[in-house]
Amino acid sequence: MKKVLISFIVIFCSTILNAQTMTSYFNAGNPIEVDGKEFYLGWSSNPQEGYYLQEYFPKGEAPEHYNDMFTVSLFEGSVTPEIAAQAKANELATRKESDKICNYRVLNKDGEYIVDFVVSDMSSGQLTTVEWDLHYYKSVKIGDKNYLLLMFLSQRAYGDDIIPLLKHIPDNIDRRINALTKKKLKIEIF
Repeated sequence: MKKVLISFIVIFCSTILNAQTMTSYFNAGNPIEVDGKEFYLGWSSNPQEGYYLQEYFPKGEAPEHYNDMFTVSLFEGSVTPEIAAQAKANELATRKESDKICNYRVLNKDGEYIVDFVVSDMSSGQLTTVEWDLHYYKSVKIGDKNYLLLMFLSQRAYGDDIIPLLKHIPDNIDRRINALTKKKLKIEIF
């Protein structure tokens, strides 16, 4: 199990760092409406057979600088929602040692998991970016194959918008978790 967990972390991190394309590897809709916003495909990756990642943004936003993002990731195989959520929690526990804003919690219900977290970046001792993410992990079957499905909502704030975002979280957490866990996608892999 430890080997599967390490493989999942390595693959997920390398995907984020190495992808440069925007090919649609699966159909989940475009745009996708979540929490009252429309998100359009803006970035994608297929770093290995059976692993797909697509990021969606409101019109006018892009991966390099965004305020809102919705991501759909599929990982074929035996990685369970519990293993994936624990891997993210372990990553965040390590980050918390150097990121004073970093905070997280793991929620689970009926074998599905949410990791709710906040992370930040600094430059020259100044807080430059804060990101609030909700990662939702569940098992799904597409065709005759089993996948780990990760859907997540991300909100970022920069500079003077950081404090308003942090104040916004408590009033919006329940609504956003509900929007994410109730989102039904009909996914077709190409």
